[in-house]
Amino acid sequence: MRKVVISLVTAASILFTTATIDAHATEPVGQVSVQSESSYTYKTVTKVGSTKATAKSGSFKLKYNTNVRRDAGTKNKIVITAKKGSTATATHQKKVGKETWYKVKVSGKSGWVLSTLLTPAKAAAKAPAKKAAPKKAAPKATTQAASGSYTTKYNSNIRSNAGTNNKIVTTAKKGTKVTVSAQKKVGKTTWYKVKANGKTGWVSSDLLAKATKAKAPAKKTKKASNSTFSTDLIANAMKLRGVPYRYGGTTTSGFDCSGFVQYAFKQSGKSIPRATTGQYAATTKVSNPQPGDLVFFAGTYKAGISHVGIYIGNNQFIHSGGKNVHVRSMSDPYWSKYFHSYRSF
Repeated sequence: MRKVVISLVTAASILFTTATIDAHATEPVGQVSVQSESSYTYKTVTKVGSTKATAKSGSFKLKYNTNVRRDAGTKNKIVITAKKGSTATATHQKKVGKETWYKVKVSGKSGWVLSTLLTPAKAAAKAPAKKAAPKKAAPKATTQAASGSYTTKYNSNIRSNAGTNNKIVTTAKKGTKVTVSAQKKVGKTTWYKVKANGKTGWVSSDLLAKATKAKAPAKKTKKASNSTFSTDLIANAMKLRGVPYRYGGTTTSGFDCSGFVQYAFKQSGKSIPRATTGQYAATTKVSNPQPGDLVFFAGTYKAGISHVGIYIGNNQFIHSGGKNVHVRSMSDPYWSKYFHSYRSF
């Protein structure tokens, strides 16, 4: 028996298989059929086509860590292994069997990648909307002149400056009379600078009510007018009994002697000097004291006029001394020793 070997070579890749047939048999070999009277061993050549590269463009992302090869086909040398998510720009494509390969540039290298390992890159994200220009800071509130008399609608906090974030200077009780000296805006709220309880500070205009002017009372005789004032003065002074003594004090948190007298007069509608010596200088000596007159003492803790109280009648006076505001007899052993004079405004 003899054997005949037939080889068919194409310009593309070739695949060899081997088979043995009997004589007189007809069998295709690639594109060729061979007959012989004797047995043959032959090789069948199957063509695996690789088309020519054609132009291709587009931007892609790698679906996985991917081998980029020197030419199309898995038998070719690996140029680089590009990481998943890398951007690959295609320039050519060609078929190898049923597979399409793209020539791409990725991570600075050029090579071939199987198309199924790529996914088209998403269109460029839309340009972000322009950010709104930052709001300009609101101009600082400016203080403006203002005037007027008001009363507090409620117990109201008087603050060191306009705005609820500022420190409380004092709390004015409901109905406290305040005089406005300035104003300014904080947001939508108008704040007034006022004086209350002997302290100066700021209060929201929402907490104030315009003081109504009382109608001028019919003229009365001086004696009748003084009698009414004295009654109010003593009533207001007696309400303050028990308020603690505090040196330099002018509020219901604590009074010294002249601070108490000034406060009582103010509550009765009359302004008088602050200090004991000033009150003494503003009054006239009387020998027959009436309720509401002032009584002065000298030498209590220093030489000269040093203490003052309000005469309330029946040989008694009310003052702020010792521990608090209280009533004492003019015959008290201590105070009678330092008595100086009675005086009237």
